[in-house]
Amino acid sequence: MKSGSLSRRIAGLTTIGISVALLLAIIVAAAVLREEADEQRDDVLRELAPFASAVLTDLTGQPDKLDDFVNGGVISTLGGHEPFFGIGMVATDGTVLLSWQLPGELPDPQQIGTDTFWQSDTHRFYIGHPDKNDHVVILGDSLEERSEAFSESLVAFVGPMLPLLLIAFLLVRWISRTALRPLDDLRSEIAQRDRGALNPIDGSRMPLELRPMVTTLNSFMSRLLTALDAERQFAANAAHELRTPLALALARLQRIEADKSGANPKQIAELRGAIKRMTQTVERLLQLSRAETGPEQNGQSCDIAEVLGLLVHDRTIPPNEDRIALRLPENPVQARIGADDFAIIASNLLDNALRYAPPDTQIKVSLDANGTLSIANSGALIPADELPGLMARHKRRDTRGGGLGLGLYIAKTLTQKSGGSLRLYSPIRGHADGVEAILKFPCE
Repeated sequence: MKSGSLSRRIAGLTTIGISVALLLAIIVAAAVLREEADEQRDDVLRELAPFASAVLTDLTGQPDKLDDFVNGGVISTLGGHEPFFGIGMVATDGTVLLSWQLPGELPDPQQIGTDTFWQSDTHRFYIGHPDKNDHVVILGDSLEERSEAFSESLVAFVGPMLPLLLIAFLLVRWISRTALRPLDDLRSEIAQRDRGALNPIDGSRMPLELRPMVTTLNSFMSRLLTALDAERQFAANAAHELRTPLALALARLQRIEADKSGANPKQIAELRGAIKRMTQTVERLLQLSRAETGPEQNGQSCDIAEVLGLLVHDRTIPPNEDRIALRLPENPVQARIGADDFAIIASNLLDNALRYAPPDTQIKVSLDANGTLSIANSGALIPADELPGLMARHKRRDTRGGGLGLGLYIAKTLTQKSGGSLRLYSPIRGHADGVEAILKFPCE
């Protein structure tokens, strides 16, 4: 089933239902209208017959006057007007005494009877009572005229209903959209909830039908929030608990290495690398906890040019000397973000660039006076449809560089909390390869 607007669907189905009901009503009304119209015309013929018989009785004995009545008398004054009925008179022996606006063959009263109706292929006849001369007046009504009159009446009846259907559709659409507005409000409330905002939805103003749904959603979000808080608390506690032992282990290893007591240098190097990786993991977990549960950045600001300069300087020691080309503006860049959060964001992006760029290439870092930071490194192209997914939790496109797949997610989360934006480009703008991260921070 195709997706679409629920209000339009309701309006369409309701209009179809109204149309079907209206069509059935028209069919019934048409049958009743046809029956009533035929009955009315029959009554007209029955009422006219005595008057026509009274006028024609005295004329049938005088052929000259009868002929004058038809050809030069009263009927001739009608001009171009053609009544819907015709007049005829038949003698007892079947002789046709008068026939005006009737077909060639008239019904025989001796076979059919009098004071009755009879229908041929083209006309409906009323056969009146015999007069004092035993002459019978016959009035005939064309079936074609009856059908034409019925068709005109039906068109006049149905015609105005077609625009009414359009009006009904628009009216039902408006009513359904108005009635479904609380559902749209609920959708908007749900859309505002995310990992960092799972506060309950106020269902007191919702219709009674939606309140059980709101209660279920609030219960689900409460359980989800409890689980997320437990996850964050565990990550933060584990990171804090591991931080001190790792620092002591690294210090102990450095002391053993300094004593040169015959320890295997290769094993010491491997152990040092393992401890450093564990330390980085702990730092990432702490950063993740800060990104998802840390305080908002309202009112905080720092000179991001100064912080960026310090971060780049820390990463230009061997073996990364001359690997980063830094370009800063002449004046300070005061952005609305805390120094700690900016340091976490920039560190993650710089470390990613150093990790994935080819060893013999240079990383270009530039910051302008408007608070736009660009970090670009050479390397293989990344398809455009994969770039947004790289900023998800635990998402790594290339596992050779190690890491937990949290750096870009942490950078994106902290950037959004500060009111900034982070976008990835591949290739680098104006180049044929590489990856470029563009950060924009609001400045004071």
